[in-house]
Amino acid sequence: MKPGGHLATAAALGGVGYLVTGSPELASGCFAGGFLIDLDHYSDYLIFDGQWRRPDPRQFLRYSFTHSYRRLVLPLHSLELMVFLSLLTLVWPHPALLGYLIGAFLHIGLDILVNGEHILRQPVLFYSFAYRAAQGFSADRLIARLALPPDAGQAPMREFFTWRPRGQKLDP
Repeated sequence: MKPGGHLATAAALGGVGYLVTGSPELASGCFAGGFLIDLDHYSDYLIFDGQWRRPDPRQFLRYSFTHSYRRLVLPLHSLELMVFLSLLTLVWPHPALLGYLIGAFLHIGLDILVNGEHILRQPVLFYSFAYRAAQGFSADRLIARLALPPDAGQAPMREFFTWRPRGQKLDP
């Protein structure tokens, strides 16, 4: 799913969380887990793909929307992290942590549905850190070959607010 979809769903989830519980901590956690979890894409861009000389967010969005990444470490997009945080919540049931988990599960669930259909080779396994590590975090092994429209990445701010990735899987 594109960032705009996650922004809208995280804001809605945070709003509903606040209306139901009255807890700003839970609502903030929902937003963080539903949207800010994507900050690991930016850290991958800077650190693991060596783009630290080009930190401009618009350049990062162009890079992402054209699927130019080489490595996908994505530590926050990890089912293993979700299991650990779930266990931590049992011991320390803080509303912000619970909200983060709810938001992150929504985020990853939507990613599996949307990105799985459009770009991922193994939609569920992709969200296992151990699976990505076994694949050497290689985008070539994790992401299907794609046919992108010629204007992909040319209007990154407009593309940010779309829901689905542009392009079609060339591999099954």
